[in-house]
Amino acid sequence: MAEMNRTIRATPGFLLLPFLAIIAASGCGESAPSGENDNTGGAGAGTGGATTSSTSAGTGGAATGSTSAGTGGAATGSTSAGTGGDATGATGTGGGGAGTGGAPSSAPTFHIFMLMGQSNMAGVADKRDSDMNSDERLKVLGGCNQPAGQWNLANPPLSDCPGEKGWNLSTAVDPGIWFGKTLLGKLPEGDTIGLVATAESGESINTFIKGGSHHQMILNKIAKAKTAENARFAGIIFHQGESDSGQSSWPGKVVQLYNEVKAAWGVDYDVPFILGELPAGGCCSGHNNLVHQAADMLPDGHWVTQQGTKVMDQYHFDHDSVVLMGTRYGEKMIEALGW
Repeated sequence: MAEMNRTIRATPGFLLLPFLAIIAASGCGESAPSGENDNTGGAGAGTGGATTSSTSAGTGGAATGSTSAGTGGAATGSTSAGTGGDATGATGTGGGGAGTGGAPSSAPTFHIFMLMGQSNMAGVADKRDSDMNSDERLKVLGGCNQPAGQWNLANPPLSDCPGEKGWNLSTAVDPGIWFGKTLLGKLPEGDTIGLVATAESGESINTFIKGGSHHQMILNKIAKAKTAENARFAGIIFHQGESDSGQSSWPGKVVQLYNEVKAAWGVDYDVPFILGELPAGGCCSGHNNLVHQAADMLPDGHWVTQQGTKVMDQYHFDHDSVVLMGTRYGEKMIEALGW
């Protein structure tokens, strides 16, 4: 596990948005609006404190001047060689499909990232013109008010709206868009980024793992995403915890979720999994010790700080804090991938 980076970045100006009353809070979990009950708890999904980071050469991999060579792969002067792949002086990934096996393809790589969690990942604060994206190198699978099952230009919010529970806000900004826009600054020439957003407001982690009500939705999106040409599963950002605040079993379930996602992709290499701290000044910042613990339990785990952010209620980041957190996720992923 790489050393945690607790650098506090400058915070943009803050805007408190008074409109939000979507989810009535009870204890440390969000409950469903208009009397709708959620058996698994409430929404929210905080974000990160200092960040742990790691750069690995993969199991059994030899890496000379390399950042992240896949399992068993040898990488000389390479950035991210696919599992079992040999990359000499190459930037890219092994093979097609999910990126396992073989020498790197000469075709551009489609780097796919999963965006997972509760309402702070789905988006709550109102979006602004500055949040929009016009860069065709940044795609989303489906997305709010866009055709499902295809790759569209990424614009917020990125998760389906309404989501399976009908809560996602079509006017919201989510950290995933700023995560993607940050990655664009370091994207290898000719490559493309694909975002697969599966966030659901007001949900416990139990609903995302096997047996949970949203597990199949996650598997379906992965099955579609992995068919993309030259796709490579590249990483996960995760913003969740208010619904499970203080539960000692939570870190182990985070690891379970990671393993299930990795198995669905059918890859044998590890990808960065970046968790965010929950907001300070809200209901559940004490959960952040478990956020750190989960990052330590993952093979390529990291966390990013919420320091310098503000909330618009006890659960949700205000607009400028969403931008800050998304940027931090992107910067940490760039570091973890060695871009």
